[in-house]
Amino acid sequence: MDRSLKWRTLALLIGVLLCAGLLAPTWPGSHSLPSWFPFKKKISLGLDLQGGMHLVYTIDLGKAVSDKAYDIRRDLESRFSDEKLDAKVSTPGRPLGAVVVTMADDKKREELKSQMKADYGDTVEALDCASVDVDAYAANKPDATKQVCFEVSTSYAEGIRKSALSNAVSTIRERINERGVAEPSVVEKGDDIIVELPGDPNDSAMIETREIISNTSKLEFKVVDDSTECLTSQDKEHDPKCAMLRLYNHVFDATKSPPNSDKATDPAAAALDIRASIDQWQPEEGGAGGKRTDYYLFAFDRDESQTTAWARKHGCLFNEDNVENGKVKCRVTGRQIIERYLLGDKELGYKGVFETNPELRIPTDHEISFEPTEPNRGGDAVKGKDKQVNENMLWRTYYLDSAVRLTGSAISNAQPGNDPNNGRPVVYLDFNRYGGRVFGDLTAQIVGKKLANVLDSKVVSAPTINTAIRGGRAVITMGGSGTDVQRAERDRERLVNALRTGSLPAPLTLQSESNLGPTLGRDSIDKTRNSFIIGIILVIIIMVGVYRWSGWIAVFAVIFHIVMTLAVMAMFGATLTLPGIAAIVLSIGMEVDGNILIYERIRDELLLGKSVRGAIDLGFARAFSAILDGQLTTAAAGWVLLQYGSGPIKGFAVMLLVGVFTTLSTNIWVTRIFFDWYVSRKKGALATISI
Repeated sequence: MDRSLKWRTLALLIGVLLCAGLLAPTWPGSHSLPSWFPFKKKISLGLDLQGGMHLVYTIDLGKAVSDKAYDIRRDLESRFSDEKLDAKVSTPGRPLGAVVVTMADDKKREELKSQMKADYGDTVEALDCASVDVDAYAANKPDATKQVCFEVSTSYAEGIRKSALSNAVSTIRERINERGVAEPSVVEKGDDIIVELPGDPNDSAMIETREIISNTSKLEFKVVDDSTECLTSQDKEHDPKCAMLRLYNHVFDATKSPPNSDKATDPAAAALDIRASIDQWQPEEGGAGGKRTDYYLFAFDRDESQTTAWARKHGCLFNEDNVENGKVKCRVTGRQIIERYLLGDKELGYKGVFETNPELRIPTDHEISFEPTEPNRGGDAVKGKDKQVNENMLWRTYYLDSAVRLTGSAISNAQPGNDPNNGRPVVYLDFNRYGGRVFGDLTAQIVGKKLANVLDSKVVSAPTINTAIRGGRAVITMGGSGTDVQRAERDRERLVNALRTGSLPAPLTLQSESNLGPTLGRDSIDKTRNSFIIGIILVIIIMVGVYRWSGWIAVFAVIFHIVMTLAVMAMFGATLTLPGIAAIVLSIGMEVDGNILIYERIRDELLLGKSVRGAIDLGFARAFSAILDGQLTTAAAGWVLLQYGSGPIKGFAVMLLVGVFTTLSTNIWVTRIFFDWYVSRKKGALATISI
């Protein structure tokens, strides 16, 4: 045996082992592979072959419009501050997108109307101040004659809707691709976004992907409006700054509560196990009037038995086998408990305290947000000693100014890290020029107060601002001192990914969800599989019947061709769809056709009296040009399809180009190795060969 044949044989064996390794994660039982196994990617099946999830989302246009109103409010507040004007800007809840400016100077009001038209053009339109929703329980109601009212225009809102849908589609695609979900379908249809994901709907990775899709992932900075200024108010019953104190006093009456207890004294709150507490802190530089006080409510997660309709609406995942008498056990968060107490729950027939006690309602320019934390993990937020309850996650409230002072769009870079002092997960932020200036001015204005970092309507952290933060850099510490480290690390990665990939322009609402079977249908898939098997069997019968022993070489070449094609797919984590299968079948035909060309040339040379060795050499040499010509022509057609096709056509083109590579390899290289092995093992000159 010549040395080159030994090296070629060794290379073939290495190739076989490499293909087996690449395909190992795809085979059933791959979960048992050791952690050190070098190959992780596997072949996925498309929607047409395995089905998946069908999700329909609608975009909350109201959030995008209100965000624009908040942007206008920030611009006006900055302008009035620079010009030293005595004016107040507010963004009431109704009508949506409304901005109200209150100023006593008649001349300045007229100037403002002209400036708004010049600065914002068609973005805003005039609004009758009588239609603006004001706090009915405010002690000093504003004089409408001293107000200038306007709102985000209908035409601009329509533009927001179109751009929001388009941006949401691209953002969702990017998020799904980062999760490694193969061949997803994300399309815009009317006012809806339809997402189809191939895979098992009950798989944990699919569930996590679905959650990531709907997360707005919008980072917002909002000021915590604590109750410090309220403590000196002469009218705590009506002062808007005292709204949280009034709610706290309704829930918790210290005169009726045992010492060191945080349990509610209000019967409705006590029935839901809602608790109340006080947070006090002293700013390092004594800013904003010295010691500050913040009143808040909190509640623990718990299990409840609820109807299946309620469970589906509130995102409670359950197995149909666990339904008893139409009810299922659900994990209800502390946030949901507090929201039920405040806002009510129509499905449960529960009236909220804001409905039964209208004087407790929150002013329209404020909101209550929530922060989750792990109780009794190094913190002292929970005074209760019930360890069984305290093992659950708790959610505490924050009373926030609704105005968004800054968003994640003002951040140019985000890097994960750990605090060098205590090792807690942090995110290092670099602001762009605009963001750095606004953040510096904002922190200078609220020294001593807390600034809430809100992600998807959830407070990530609310640090105390001890001094103005300038220089365009900031650090967000994930969770409080009682937060589980692993959970904080997951939140950190989520925040970093959101800032890097971009947030959704507005929240998504899941309208419907259903499981998809294979779009081809089970019968079609079974017929496709059977036809593939029958075709392989016929190839074996014909090749062996016509070319005898040499036909078995062609059969091995076809098998190796299929394995090599699938290994290339696994190497890139590709998705197998019906067009891909069609391309594989076509490449098998090209592979067999190449072997037939070689074999017929060898036969011709043998009939002309050539030796077996000479016939094999000439057969491969003279068939090579025909094989190469055919493969190059096929590759050119595949390249055109790849460049101008999309969806199934593009998938077909990719597999066709892979098939060209594997066909040439097996025709020219693998088949030749077997013929050379056969000749080298026969001692002396061969008179003929089985072909």
